[in-house]
Amino acid sequence: MNRFLLGIAVLLLAATGCKKADDLTAPEVQTLSVTALSPNVMEFKGNVVSKGRHKVLDYGFVYSGNGVADENNGTKVSLGTDIREGNFAKTVTNIRFNVGYPNMVYARAYVRDERGTAFGALISAALPSPAAGDIVPAMGKSGDLVKISGKFYSPELDEVKVAFQNTMAKVVSVNDTEIKVEVPAGINARHGGQIAVTVSIGNIPVVATNYFTILANVKDFSPKSGTIGTVITFSGDNLLPEFSNGSAFTVYFGDKPAPIIYSYLMQAQVPSGQSGKVPVSIAYNGQKINLPGEFEILAASITAVTPEPVMPLMQLRITGANLPNQQNPYENNPMARLGDAPYTSVSYDYQSTYSFIVPENTAEGSYTLTLKLGNTEIVAPAKVTVKGYEVTGFAPKSAAPGAQVDIKGAFIKDNGYTVYFGTTSAWAQATSATNLRVTVPGGVNAGKVKLSVDLPGGRISAPGEFEMVGPDITSFSPTSGVAGTIITIKGSGFFPGDWSTTVKFGTISVQAIKTTENTITVAVPSNLNPGAMKLSVVTGGQEVMADGNFTATN
Repeated sequence: MNRFLLGIAVLLLAATGCKKADDLTAPEVQTLSVTALSPNVMEFKGNVVSKGRHKVLDYGFVYSGNGVADENNGTKVSLGTDIREGNFAKTVTNIRFNVGYPNMVYARAYVRDERGTAFGALISAALPSPAAGDIVPAMGKSGDLVKISGKFYSPELDEVKVAFQNTMAKVVSVNDTEIKVEVPAGINARHGGQIAVTVSIGNIPVVATNYFTILANVKDFSPKSGTIGTVITFSGDNLLPEFSNGSAFTVYFGDKPAPIIYSYLMQAQVPSGQSGKVPVSIAYNGQKINLPGEFEILAASITAVTPEPVMPLMQLRITGANLPNQQNPYENNPMARLGDAPYTSVSYDYQSTYSFIVPENTAEGSYTLTLKLGNTEIVAPAKVTVKGYEVTGFAPKSAAPGAQVDIKGAFIKDNGYTVYFGTTSAWAQATSATNLRVTVPGGVNAGKVKLSVDLPGGRISAPGEFEMVGPDITSFSPTSGVAGTIITIKGSGFFPGDWSTTVKFGTISVQAIKTTENTITVAVPSNLNPGAMKLSVVTGGQEVMADGNFTATN
């Protein structure tokens, strides 16, 4: 019995010894080093001292940013199951933590078999801090390549992000001290605006030390054809701000410069002096950019000049095809001339028609009309005939002040002229191209006078003489009365338009109540002495006395 129990005890002891031997064959691993290669790249090194006797399921490294790296904490970097004793290493890219910066990285090597996981020591290292410096050049337009200097620790290209005021840019190349990037399109800024440039390497943001000045990138224009003076509008990135001064820009149509129009859009007007298709370019910031396509300048022509014939100071209407529909403020005002005379200004009536006043001193003859629009001269297809003014007659041949006289000749309809009755002037208006109507003025003595008209080029006298008819009193009634009595005076040659017509009772004058060509009414004044006195009328600048006396009574 004792021998049996002793055998069992020996067997149990042997089993226990085997179990302890098995425990001593677990894997053994060391963490050799943790090295930061860039702001988001780490190199981990470890050493497998012993693989142990059990099946290895996984080995590698585990890392974190919070000081704990084990089976349940951190990011595992597995190297698989093909384990060998000795050193092993792994370079890990895209290291990212959300725990601020600089980041401390804690890592350890591990080996996991079917019995559990063995870890090496926990080692830490700090990720380096990248720094961005100057941007060269410090200004540019979309599509330009710029360089950002700094210390970047040679990151991978796809780990570098660059933004120009929140607009992502294309990163072309990176190295330890320089990032080359293409300025992106779509930046929400106008020409000349200063914008911030930010760099991120992995999750690490870096701000460049200076601002970048964005320049306009003019890419195209429209329309592609039109007359001289046509306003074209530019399109592209980061154009001028509204109502800004575009003096830094010069647009060229062929070799003809045109400034930017001060407007809410970036525009320019097609300059004069050219026709046909011309290239369009824009110069600014020391460079000249050729824009796509060409602009076709439609040739302008004159199709009609009216009226024909015309007289000095008369308005000519010039109609044509492809004439500018608006004035270019950067060029001379439109002008025209007849023959070799100096150019004078014309006006545009917004209906493809220009208006030109024939100069006063233009002699009779046939002339070539030339319209000058900036540096473009356009010749009318037919000559313009200029004829002189003339006065050929008048009717009636005699009249009293206030009557109307029609003067025949050649005039400009609706124009006003000065007509002279002897030396006394009166205003007249042309009711047609052949008739001038004037009212006979007062202040001219009865009798015959010369009738003449002031016209461009001089004063022209009408043939014959005009007889000025003076006033005549044929009767008045009643022939006596008290103060306030209404007296009616009859006759001819009275001036109905003369409000200064007066009636004299002896030496006492009183203004007439009403005057017609043949009748004057007046009230007897209150300051007359009783008795008989002469009665006379002053009208149209002339005085006439009635036959007989008027008797004032109490």
